[in-house]
Amino acid sequence: MKYLESAVKFLLKYWILAVPLFVLTAVASLVSGVGLAAAQFSQLWTTFGNPAQLTDPGSLIKTIPLVLPAIVGGGILAFIFNFIAIPATYGLVNKGLESGNAGLNDIGSAVSQNFVKYVMYFIGTLVLGIAAIIALLIVTLLLGLILSLLGGFGAVLLTIIMLAIFIAVIVFLVLLSMWLSAMVVDNLDVVAAAKKSIEVVKTSFWTVLGITILVAIVCAIVGFILNLLVIIPLLGPIIASIVPTVQTFVMIVFLLMLYREKTGKTNAL
Repeated sequence: MKYLESAVKFLLKYWILAVPLFVLTAVASLVSGVGLAAAQFSQLWTTFGNPAQLTDPGSLIKTIPLVLPAIVGGGILAFIFNFIAIPATYGLVNKGLESGNAGLNDIGSAVSQNFVKYVMYFIGTLVLGIAAIIALLIVTLLLGLILSLLGGFGAVLLTIIMLAIFIAVIVFLVLLSMWLSAMVVDNLDVVAAAKKSIEVVKTSFWTVLGITILVAIVCAIVGFILNLLVIIPLLGPIIASIVPTVQTFVMIVFLLMLYREKTGKTNAL
């Protein structure tokens, strides 16, 4: 818990470093929120402005052209903004931990130093994800064959194997959680950083897993509450963006802080 407490203290002290991440998250959320608000307004108009359409099953479908472009646009913006927000945030946080002195005036150097690293990290995760999907398809086909041959016992075996695969995926994701941290802190290439992440996380696996789950649960609860405000035009999506911003920022601080400590580097808090 001391690492989570330190990460929260860092957030409170250097909250200004989370501003770029919050702004970009809020913009993407705002674009999606505009579409949602338009669809809701259209549905209200259908209900109260033209009662004759109440019996028209296609009335709801008519709202799709309003909401879909904004939702898709928001998703695309969020994807693009990640290539700015994540490198910038990792760079700013690492500088804050390294020197105890970081501000938004460092954002340019943070992006320039870590943009290529993030691109390589993204490509690495994409390749790994595709390989995992292919492997999962092969395993699924084999399991289907086993199930057809073994009958009732095959169903039990299938359940056990699927559970084992699920656990293996979780373990693998946790072991790679410091992948980008290793690239940012030690300037490692994508393959060496993946190996370094596995090496470091193995020494504190349960700490990483426990903090990740705890932060996710707390943010999910708070996020559910704040998401009720999304229907408020403009302000709602902006408020709802606070939770994912805090979650991402705290996890970045936690992973960088723990990685630096485990690799013998001093954290300036």
